[in-house]
Amino acid sequence: MEVFGLVCMYCMTAFDDLKDRQIKVRDILIFGIVGIIINLVYRPHDLISVVGGVIVGLLVYLFSFLSKEQIGKGDALLIIVTGLYLGFTDTLVVLWVSTVLAAIVGTIHVKRHRVEIDSELPFVPFLLVGYLLLFTATNVGGIVACV
Repeated sequence: MEVFGLVCMYCMTAFDDLKDRQIKVRDILIFGIVGIIINLVYRPHDLISVVGGVIVGLLVYLFSFLSKEQIGKGDALLIIVTGLYLGFTDTLVVLWVSTVLAAIVGTIHVKRHRVEIDSELPFVPFLLVGYLLLFTATNVGGIVACV
């Protein structure tokens, strides 16, 4: 259930992020409510883990505020909702993998297109890929097993 919810949320918001460079708060709110319901009904993660995952997103939101949105507030809200679905450890893993992927693609983008180093990249597609890599690694037996 959480896999379907997260993939839907990431796909919908990634499309908006790529197209408009904005994420609809309404979509995040809907998936946040669904995440809370899933946690109340199915209890896939313990409460401490879920709170930890949400705190990761809140810290990203604080960074967004302090850095004058070097990472967007919508991205931070999406990470908060990710914490509801994945808990602390998996939220950290998705955020870390997504950040590494964004850094690699951003470096290639700057070198290839000779744009400024502070040019914007939509972050949600990297969250989607990061989550899919985490899902593959935990459910298929590792990334190497997919190759």
